[in-house]
Amino acid sequence: MSTPHVGQIPPSVYSAVRAVGTIRPKFQVAAEGRVFADSLDVRGTAFWVKGTSVMITCAHVVQDLVVSPIELAGLLVVGSPRGYLRATVSVVDFPHDLALLQLADDTAPEIAKTESETGLEFVDRYPAVGERIAYAGFPGGLQLLDKSQMPTYASGVIGAQVRQRPAGKFIQITGHILGGFSGAPVVLESDPSKVLGVVSNSPSSEVGQAGIFLASSWEHARALVVLAGS
Repeated sequence: MSTPHVGQIPPSVYSAVRAVGTIRPKFQVAAEGRVFADSLDVRGTAFWVKGTSVMITCAHVVQDLVVSPIELAGLLVVGSPRGYLRATVSVVDFPHDLALLQLADDTAPEIAKTESETGLEFVDRYPAVGERIAYAGFPGGLQLLDKSQMPTYASGVIGAQVRQRPAGKFIQITGHILGGFSGAPVVLESDPSKVLGVVSNSPSSEVGQAGIFLASSWEHARALVVLAGS
């Protein structure tokens, strides 16, 4: 895992990803007239889709926000170069572990436009086994995150072209992930603007962090975006 060297132009995937988190009021000893302070919890990654007003993340990243009241789950936010912006969950696809997010309605139009211009596109084929891929996200939550909102960049290879599971199609990736990478776009290293999958999880709890993970197929992600726009 790495970040681009100083002076290099970051790949498209590096610019399109956003940290996904929640903000909840936290009781504190009164200071500067405030009894509560905002507590930020970064829980995953999302990325912008080119030509749309939506971001994609994993359903399990935002599941609590869908099933729990805001008093318990907190307020959904996404990172940006301008700080954290309020967002909402617009569509959830639990079988494929995907969800779509949008900026809150009160977001300034110029901010929403600038944010969405960083979006990625989808591939139109399944890459070959051994083909090199890359992904970027926010592992480790606040431990590796600062005000710059710079994500962590990583790379790997296609381990298996497609795994047909009861829930749908998943691509097996040989590469290392940590908590917080969930929702990150997996792109072709040769064309980092093309998404082939969305980082989902390890094949099983027994495998754990064994250098193998599954990404929900680009077909499911693209279909969800089309559905939301129809």
